[in-house]
Amino acid sequence: MREKILGFIAFLLVRFIGMTLKYKLHFKSDSDKELFYKFYNERRPTLKTKYLLAFFHQDELCLLNFFRNRNMSVLISISKDGEIMNNAATLLGYKAVRGSSSKKAISGLIAAIKKVRSGYKMAFAVDGPRGPIYKVKEGICAVAKKTETPIIPVRAAASNVKIFEKSWNKAKFPKPFSTIDLYFAPASIYSKEELETILTELL
Repeated sequence: MREKILGFIAFLLVRFIGMTLKYKLHFKSDSDKELFYKFYNERRPTLKTKYLLAFFHQDELCLLNFFRNRNMSVLISISKDGEIMNNAATLLGYKAVRGSSSKKAISGLIAAIKKVRSGYKMAFAVDGPRGPIYKVKEGICAVAKKTETPIIPVRAAASNVKIFEKSWNKAKFPKPFSTIDLYFAPASIYSKEELETILTELL
């Protein structure tokens, strides 16, 4: 019950702030932009527009509102904090897959592959759930190869943001009425090393 209540509170906070945010999207080329919106605007599970969204854990709070209700699955850790996030994510219109790099990793990976093969998009905090910060783990690249699904890397920068310096991921919390710039790299099936380099250099 505690996790459900906290999840609901988190949902309300994210949605309240989300209604005040503005987004600016940046792409490497017009063709990247056209492909992204083709994927983004499809809200139903379909194999034609599935992709994997790759981001660093610290950008998560800047992305939650933009990708809600977009046929997006998310990998959420098996923990009490994960249960809170699971409840909030479900209310935001995400499809949760439980698992992580540290607990039930194999079962989470298998569930993610099945979800993507059924036509769902999927988002990965690639250095989560406990870091180290900016170090990409194997999960997203394994899913991309197994399902032949492109990865779209993204970074976020907010005009007015609170950074939690004591957290391992230096989480960024966008303040109300912020403008969030989203920087996208081209869709491709990347190796772990390639993805880490691209995400690091996007901002």
